[in-house]
Amino acid sequence: MTTSFYHNNIGKKMQDYVIPFTALGMHDVPKVGGKNASLGEMVSHLARVGVSVPGGFATTAQAFTDFLSQSGLRQHIMAQLDSLDVDDVDKLVEVGRKIRQSVVDTPFQPEFTAAIAEAYQALIGDHPGDISVAVRSSATAEDLPDASFAGQQETFLNVRGLDNVLLAIKHVFASLFNDRAIAYRVHQGFAHHEVALSAGIQKMVRSDVGASGVMFTLDTESGFRDVVFLTSSYGLGEMVVQGAVNPDEFYVHKPTLRAGRPAILRRNRGSKLIKMIYSPDQTHGRSTQIVDIDVAEQQVFSLSDADVMDLARQALLIEEHYGRPMDIEWGKDGIDGKIYILQARPETVKSRITQTNTVERFHIQKGNAAVLTTGRSIGQRIGAGPARVISSLSQMSQVQKGDVLVTDMTDPDWEPVMKRASAIVTNRGGRTCFAGDTQILTNQGFKRLADIYEHGYDGLTTPALNRQSLKMEWKPITDVMKRRAPLIKINVSQTGRMQGNGLKLTPNHKMLNLRAAELVDTEIQDMLAAEESVLLARHIPQLSASTDKQRSLAYLLGGIMSDGHIYLNRTHGEITFIQKPTEQKQAFIQRMNQALEENFGGVFKTTVKNTSQGLIRGQLVIGNANAYRYYSKASAQILQQEQADIVTSLLKHDVELAANFLAGLIDGDGCFQQGRVNLYVSNEQTLQAVIVACLRLGTAPQVSVNRTIYNVQIVEKLDVIGQYTQRVRCFDQRTMGSRFFNTRQLFTTPVNSDINNRCRKNYLLDETRLRTHLSHIQDEALHAKLHQLLHSDLQQIRVQQEAELGEADVYNITVDEHHNYIVFTERYSPVLVNNCHAAIIARELGIPAVVGCGDATDHIADGAPVTVSCAEGDTGYIYEGILPFQMSTSDLAALPELPFKIMMNVGNPERAFDFASIPNAGIGLARLEFIINRMIGIHPKALLNFSQQSPELQAVIKSHIGGYADPVSYYVDRLAEGVSTLAAAFYPQPVIVRLSDFKSNEYANLIGGKQFEPHEENPMIGFRGASRYIAESFRDCFELECRAMKKVRNDMGLTNVELMIPFVRTVDEAAQVIDLLEENGLKRGENGLRIIMMCELPSNALLADDFLQYFDGFSIGSNDMTQLTLGLDRDSGLIAHLFDERNPAVKQLLHLSIQACRRQGKYIGICGQGPSDHPDLAKWLMDEGITSVSLNPDTVISTWLYLAGQAGN
Repeated sequence: MTTSFYHNNIGKKMQDYVIPFTALGMHDVPKVGGKNASLGEMVSHLARVGVSVPGGFATTAQAFTDFLSQSGLRQHIMAQLDSLDVDDVDKLVEVGRKIRQSVVDTPFQPEFTAAIAEAYQALIGDHPGDISVAVRSSATAEDLPDASFAGQQETFLNVRGLDNVLLAIKHVFASLFNDRAIAYRVHQGFAHHEVALSAGIQKMVRSDVGASGVMFTLDTESGFRDVVFLTSSYGLGEMVVQGAVNPDEFYVHKPTLRAGRPAILRRNRGSKLIKMIYSPDQTHGRSTQIVDIDVAEQQVFSLSDADVMDLARQALLIEEHYGRPMDIEWGKDGIDGKIYILQARPETVKSRITQTNTVERFHIQKGNAAVLTTGRSIGQRIGAGPARVISSLSQMSQVQKGDVLVTDMTDPDWEPVMKRASAIVTNRGGRTCFAGDTQILTNQGFKRLADIYEHGYDGLTTPALNRQSLKMEWKPITDVMKRRAPLIKINVSQTGRMQGNGLKLTPNHKMLNLRAAELVDTEIQDMLAAEESVLLARHIPQLSASTDKQRSLAYLLGGIMSDGHIYLNRTHGEITFIQKPTEQKQAFIQRMNQALEENFGGVFKTTVKNTSQGLIRGQLVIGNANAYRYYSKASAQILQQEQADIVTSLLKHDVELAANFLAGLIDGDGCFQQGRVNLYVSNEQTLQAVIVACLRLGTAPQVSVNRTIYNVQIVEKLDVIGQYTQRVRCFDQRTMGSRFFNTRQLFTTPVNSDINNRCRKNYLLDETRLRTHLSHIQDEALHAKLHQLLHSDLQQIRVQQEAELGEADVYNITVDEHHNYIVFTERYSPVLVNNCHAAIIARELGIPAVVGCGDATDHIADGAPVTVSCAEGDTGYIYEGILPFQMSTSDLAALPELPFKIMMNVGNPERAFDFASIPNAGIGLARLEFIINRMIGIHPKALLNFSQQSPELQAVIKSHIGGYADPVSYYVDRLAEGVSTLAAAFYPQPVIVRLSDFKSNEYANLIGGKQFEPHEENPMIGFRGASRYIAESFRDCFELECRAMKKVRNDMGLTNVELMIPFVRTVDEAAQVIDLLEENGLKRGENGLRIIMMCELPSNALLADDFLQYFDGFSIGSNDMTQLTLGLDRDSGLIAHLFDERNPAVKQLLHLSIQACRRQGKYIGICGQGPSDHPDLAKWLMDEGITSVSLNPDTVISTWLYLAGQAGN
C-alpha cells in the first residue's frame, strides 16, 4: 500500500475520512489521534533506520464527527452526558450502555463505508483470505505527554473480511463511551465533545504463533533512564497489556548497547501460563481464544537474546526520535521470524514524576502548647491548618486545601480528599485489625501477631498475593503495630453451617475480595452484609532453593508424628511408633524400616504388647499393637530437630518432600473413604505441618474437631500423595473438588440457566463446573479473567459473623510491595487480607499523618486550628493552635563536601536502580553471596557435576535453569546479570564486588549443597573466604565466579567493577589468591582492575603492610573485626551487649589499618555496619583520614548531614 494510491485514486471526501500510515506524522494528532499519528510518524521517518511497523490506514476524527452528526446522534449523546454524575456508578453504567448501543445501531455514512472498503482492499492486496488485521482505537487526546487514555477503548484482533472490519470500527467508536473512559475524561478535565476517535486498521503480526509484549525506555519502578525494560510472552500481546499473564522480563543497558557490546543486564523468567491465539471462529468478538501454554515452553524464555537486543535497538531509535521516554508495544511474527513495532506512545507515569534533589528536615517550636491527642506518626513532616472532622466520603467536599483531615479511619477510596489535606489524623490505626492470637505463616514458621509485635519482624517474610499474576509470593514484613479497637468474630466454612473456624478482626478491615471476577478491596462488614465469600490461598510457593534432603526422612517423620514419639534424655535416645501387626499394616511397617535404614543405618526392633482396650474416636476397640523401637541418641536428636523444623523444611523444599511427609502421616493414622483422605491429628504442631504440606501441594484442606482430635480432610492432590503411600491407597476420585467460587461474585450479567440460577440463589460454583461454562462466555475480557482465576492460587469460602467481642488489643503488619497477606483461622483456613492503607497512602502522598489516636474526633473540634507533628519520633502529636515550625532543606546535588567519599552497601540488584538516585560515590560493598542465594539458589558443585546428581535433584535443577544453555552457564550468566545490574546502575562510579563469602552451613543450604559441604561446629571461623578459593575442592567453583566477573568487565565493558577478597587469614593466602585470579584472567592492574582486600581479622591489621603488597587497598569489615577482636558472637543473647565497634581495642586495629593504607597511598574504606549504626564512629573514621565510608542506603543522607555538621565544627 503506497501513498500514491491514495493521492491518485481516492477522492477528496474519502481522503477526509481515511489516511494511510505512510501519509501521517505527529502533526496529524488532531486528525487521527496520538496512536495512529505515532504509527505514521514511525513508518515515515524510522523505517529507513530499522524500525519495522506493519502497514495500515487510519480513519479520521472528521469521519467520526460526521458519523455522530447524522440523525441527531451527537445531540442525543451529549444531552445524556451533560446531566450525568459520574460518581453515581449505577447511573454511569446505565447511561454508558445506552450510548454505546445507539452508536452501534447507527449506520455509517455511505462515503465513509466506501473509503474504508477501498483502503482495506489496497491493504490486503491479492491475499484476502490470508490477511487479518487489528482494529484499534486512537483518541485525539490519547497518548499525549500530559494524559494517558491508553487501554480505555476497544481493540479487536484477527479481524478478517470487510464486513467484520466495519463492525469492529463501529464498536471502536462506541468504546469512546465506555464507563471508564467517560469517568476519566470528567476527572481529567477533558470535555466529551473535544475528544474524537480514530480507528487504526493495521496488518496483523503473527505473534499468535510467536511472541509479543511491551517495552519501556526507562525502568518503570524507579524511573532510571539508562535501561530499556522489556516484557515478553507467547501469543498475542493483549495478555501482557492486560496483566493477565506473568511475562518474561529483560533489562538492557543503553550505554552498553550503544557501544555495540552485549547489553542484557537481567533476565527474569515468567510463568507464562496462558496465551491468546487466533480462533477458527471469525464471528465479531470471537476471533481470538485463550489457551494454556505447554509446560516445556513455560520453562524457557519466549525471546532469544538476539531478539531482545534487536527490540532494544529499535526502542532506542524510537526514544531518540521522540526525545522522551516511550511505552512501546511489539510483536514477533512466528511465520517470518521478524520483530515489529505495533504502537509507541509517551511514557506518562514515571517520566512525569519530578525528581527531587532535596531532603527535608522539620523542627517545631511547641513551647507550652497543649497536646490534644497522640498516635503513631507516619513520615517526618509537620502540617498545620483548620481541623476538618468528617465521618464519611459523602462529606469530602467540606475538606478544603490546607485543612487537617480528622476522621475515624481512611482507606484508598479517600485518596482524592487526602490530597487536599495538610495533615491527616485518624482514630484508628489503618493497620491495626486483628486479635493478638491471630497466626500468620512466615519464613520462620507460624507466628502470632502479638509475638511479632513483641519480638520484632526483622528478617521475617510472609506469603502475599501478586495482584497481577494472582499468584502467591514471599514478601518481607516491614512494620507491625498495636492498639485497642472493637472486634468481631467471623466464621468461615464451605457450607456456611460449620462452627469453630473463627477469626477475630475489626469490622471495617479491608479484605481482598472478588466482584465481577476482579480483585477489589472491601470491608468485611460490607462483605457480610452482601453475603459474599472471602478469598482463600490454596498454594504457598517454595520459600527458598530446595536441597536434596532425603524424601524418605520426611516419610519417616510423618509416620512417627502420626502414631509414635521421640524420647531423649541425657544418656538415652529412642524413636518409637505403634502399629497393629495386621496384614494391611505390613507395607507401612516395612516402609518405615526402609526409611530408617536409609537415613540412620538401622531397623526398628519389635516389642509385642499385651492385649488392651480403649476408646478411639468414641468407639470401644479391643486388640493388641506392637511397639517398633530404635535406640540411638544421635538419631533421636536429629529426628527431633527435624520435627521441630518441619514447617520451615516443608516451606524450603519441593512438593515431593511434602507429599512424602503426608504419605507417612496418612499411612500411620489415616484412611481413604468416599474420595477423600481423612487424617487424624492429635496436636497442633502436626496440624500446622499438615496444613503447610497441603498448601505446598496446592490444596487447602478442611479441618473439623472431635473432642481433642483434628480430622483433616484432603480431597485434592491425592494422585500425587498416593504415589508415596504404602498402606492407604488414595487417588483423585471426586469430580467435584474442594475449590469453589461464589457465582454471584463472578458473573454480573446473564450467561445460561445454571449460572443464572446460582447467582439468584447465591450458590457456590465448583472449579470443574466453572471450566465447563467457559465455552459459553462470549465476553472476551470476562473469559480472560475467569481463565486467570482458574490458574490462580485462589478459591473462595463462605463467611458469617458469629459475635461482637468488644474492645481488645489489636495488631497488624505491613507487607512490602503487595500489601496483603494470609491470616489463619482457628482451624487454619488461609484467609487473604489487605494491609489497611491509611498510612501507606499518606506516605505515598508525602502528607504527615498520625494514626491510631483512638479519640481524635472527640478531642479535636471542627474548624479548630491545630498543628500535626510527625517530626518527633514514632509518636505523632496534635497540638492546639498553629505553632511555628521550620523546614530546612538540603540540596542533594550540592551536599556539603566531606573529606572522604560516601559509598553504599547494595547487594540486591532489584533495588539498584532505585538506590542509584541517592547521592553516592559508588558501591563500597556488593555481596556476591546475595546474588547466589537470591538469583541462583543452587550449589555450584551440583551444577558442575549435574550428570552425577540423582534424578530428583536433576529435576529440581532443571526447573531453575530453563532458558540457559546448560547448568554451568546458568550459574555464570546469573552471577553476571546480578553484578552487571549493579555496575550499570552506578556507572561510572566504582562498584566493589566482594567475591563469595558463604560459610559452609550457608553453602549447604543451597540446592544440592549438603553433599558437598563439611559439617563445622563454628562455620564463622571455618571454611570460608580465601581459604575456600584456593582449596582444590573449591577451585572449579571459584573459576565460575571469575568467568562471571570477566564477562561483566571484558565483554560488557563495565570496568567500574572492582573485586574484593574476604577473610584472608595469612599473607601466603593473599599471594595464592592473587595468583589464582591471574590464572583465571583477572590480573591486577590489567584493564584498570583494582583488587581490594577485606580487612576483617586482627591479623590483617597487625600485618597490614605485608598484606598490602598484594592488594590495592583495604575495605574494613567492622562486624567480623569486632567479633574476632573481642572474642564474642553477636548473635548470642548472653553477650551481645558487649558487641560495639567503638571498643578501644577495635579502634586501635582500625587505626593501624587506616594508617598503613595512607602511608602507601592506597584505598582505605569501611563497609561494615558500624558507621551506619553509629554516626560518631563515622566521625572518628573521618578524623582518621579514611578514604570512603560505605553505608546502608537508608542512612546515607542523615549520616552525610551529621558528618558535614561535625566537619564544620
